[in-house]
Amino acid sequence: MRVRFGWLVALAAVASLPLAAQTDAYVKRGSIQREGRAWVEETVCGAPVQEGGRLVLRTHMGSVRVKPGPADRMECQVRVSAFAGSEQEARAWLSRFELTVRRVTGGSVYLGGEVMPDYPRRVGWNVSYEIQVPLRFNLDIETRAGGIEVERSEGELRVVTAGGDIRTGDVTGPVRAETAGGNIELGSIGQRLEARTAGGCVTVGDVKGDAVLETSGGQIIAGRIEGSVRAETAGGDIILRSARTEIVATTAGGQIRIGEGGGSVRAETSGGSILLSAARGPIRVETAGGSINLYRIQGAIQATTAAGKIFAQIAAKPETFAASELETAFGDIEVYLPPDLALTIDATIEMAAGHKILTDFPLQIEDGEPRYQPAVVRGRGPVNGGGQILRIRTVGGNIEIRKLTPALLESLQQKQQWLWEQWQEKEKMRLERERLREQQRQKRREKEVKREQEPPSPF
Repeated sequence: MRVRFGWLVALAAVASLPLAAQTDAYVKRGSIQREGRAWVEETVCGAPVQEGGRLVLRTHMGSVRVKPGPADRMECQVRVSAFAGSEQEARAWLSRFELTVRRVTGGSVYLGGEVMPDYPRRVGWNVSYEIQVPLRFNLDIETRAGGIEVERSEGELRVVTAGGDIRTGDVTGPVRAETAGGNIELGSIGQRLEARTAGGCVTVGDVKGDAVLETSGGQIIAGRIEGSVRAETAGGDIILRSARTEIVATTAGGQIRIGEGGGSVRAETSGGSILLSAARGPIRVETAGGSINLYRIQGAIQATTAAGKIFAQIAAKPETFAASELETAFGDIEVYLPPDLALTIDATIEMAAGHKILTDFPLQIEDGEPRYQPAVVRGRGPVNGGGQILRIRTVGGNIEIRKLTPALLESLQQKQQWLWEQWQEKEKMRLERERLREQQRQKRREKEVKREQEPPSPF
């Protein structure tokens, strides 16, 4: 069913429809009302659906909000506002908005909103959709301008907007969320997830599948990922609580914080520190400027920083440890090893100038130059019979290689917990600042709406 209209009435009007109309797709237009300097038309629409069906929404503009409703029908309230000098002019403009409601096989429904090509470009439009569908329903929503909010869903979810925020509660099915400019905030996701924004932050709870998280400018925060995760941002921090398999985290400028990695880990930042709480697979971490802190690493390590300290707690066994390298241009390197791990150590300070190699293991230390001279200091030798090579390099800094005793392990665990608590406290403060900023923005919006609703001046 197609109908041209301005904007849509309250859902209570559905009760006034004939019974036959309520068993098919319908649109009921409302009268045009003056609200300050805007003319508003509200309409209700709906259609019978079945649980497990799909809502397909395509609209040229407008914010969209979807929440759970009756199990056997879709109900929609659409509100269109236009700023015009007279009611006659407003009617002419609002008539250029076309709404489509159509039943689809399988208990699904199509809802479309389109502005006709000849609408006056100078008109200020404001469109919003309030939609109710069954909780167990699939959603496919696209808007060219506006935010999208889904309260919660037990189906698949695809949401795309050319400009606006995307927010959801928990979703049990797979999710794909894309915005060309805005934040993405998602609850827990029951299957795989793809979330991309060209400018904004990405925040998501736990994900019971693989996750792809991308933004061209903003931070990325995610909970526990049951599959693999790829997180990329052109500028912002990356915080990942854990992932069962592979982790790839890259940022052009920001810190990286990763909890536990069940597989391989690759983390790269052009400027910021890196913290990894645990990893079972091989890891590769690199920063152009910042410290690197690695805890409970069971596989091979490739860690590089141009300027900063490297801390590495290796918890590997002979069958899991592989050739590794730790390198910093300027900074200290601390390495903690299990007392019984078989490996071969090759440690070098390129320009010692008083810096030393301190070790709990029997290494051959070569230091042939006077103290405080830019000489090379080397420490080499097999440990527990020798094995895979651990190379440690710093241009200027101390190297410490320590045995991981029970008392020291407890101390490191406390330090690790303290680092996470420090981050959580900083994140709480950041969220509070953001909440206050959002309150200020909301107050400004309310003032703007109030000014718009004021009657025009007679002068």
